Parts: sequence; structure tokens; C-alpha cells
Amino acid sequence: MAKLDVKGKNNNLIFIFGSGSFEELTELVKSRVENNKQLFSGSSVLFQGDGLKNLSPEELIALQKICLDYGMILNNMTIASAPAVRSERKSPTPSRDLMIYKTLRSGQKVHSDGSIIVWGNVHESAEITAARDVVVLGRLEGLAHAGCFGDLSSTIFALTLTPRQLRIGDRISRSSGKIIKNPYPEIAYVEGDSICIREYSNRDNLNK
Repeated sequence: MAKLDVKGKNNNLIFIFGSGSFEELTELVKSRVENNKQLFSGSSVLFQGDGLKNLSPEELIALQKICLDYGMILNNMTIASAPAVRSERKSPTPSRDLMIYKTLRSGQKVHSDGSIIVWGNVHESAEITAARDVVVLGRLEGLAHAGCFGDLSSTIFALTLTPRQLRIGDRISRSSGKIIKNPYPEIAYVEGDSICIREYSNRDNLNK
């Protein structure tokens, strides 16, 4: 039987996942939140527990999306036992991927010579530049530049993609000013001379 404990610590709610299938854990999360929406809405949430070991990155993202949908904040998502979201491309040099376990506030700027993975939100005037991929496990509202040294095979992923500006290599896509928050994760990639955005299913489908 699946198990989920919720504890409060240092102004955070800690979701401690025990064993169980993805479907069982999903139902537990929804049940706990539905029974006390006032407690969970606006709260900072951390994921922990051995039950995360058997989840795929896509399943972990889906659980985090549930929290966002109920108004929670993904904060300092330190998950030692969970698989990290990684690019499958091989690099001839050691990885310089940067993991950020917090929300990037307005005015903050971050750069990496590898990929950048943010376990939180990226506010409107925050900026991210990465030589490879940009992955935001939260809301991306600021500027994100993937493949900043010219790698057009790089991608930008977010649970909620409402950016001020996207760049991949030398391609640029600006916000139209109309904010549309789709209820599913999205990925941006280069096709021809343009940056395309679509619902995320599997990166392999991009033929990268």
C-alpha cells in the first residue's frame, strides 16, 4: 500500500513519499490537498522519501505540477533519492550542469556552461543563460537563453511556460503580451529558423 506523510518544518510542508506506484502516490497527494486546501494553498513544499526512487522524471514532474495547480510553491526541492532531469546528449567535456534549488527572484541572473535545472519558479525579470538546456520545474516567466554559445539542438522546458523572452542559439521568441497558462508542461526547440513550443511528451520525439 502506498504511503504519504506530510510534515511541517522551517515554514515548509514536507511531502515524504513511501513505496507505491505513481498512480497511487498521485491519488494520495490529491486526497491530502483536497481535504485541506486552505493549509496547502500558498505553502512552500519539499519532496522527500524513498518512494521517489522508482519515479521517472516525467512522473516526478507530474506530481510537482499537481502542487502548482493547487497554489503551492516548489521550494528547495532537494531530492537526493530522485532521478534528476538530464539531457541525453553526450558531451566530450565534464558536465558543468547547474542545479538551483530555489526560486529565482526578479533581477537575478544565472549562467552555466552546461545545462541549468531550476527547482522553483523564474520570476519575470530574472534571466537564465545556459550553453545547453534550460529546465524549470515551476513557472518560467523571465528570460531564458539555451544554447547560448550557438547550440541549436538545445531546448527550454518548464512546467508552466509564460516567458518574457526565449532564446535558443541565435533564435529569439518574444512574448506577445498575452499570457496563456496551459495546464501541461511545454518544451521550446528550434525548427528551421523559428523557435517552436509544444506540449511536452518525450524529448525523443524531437529527434534531437
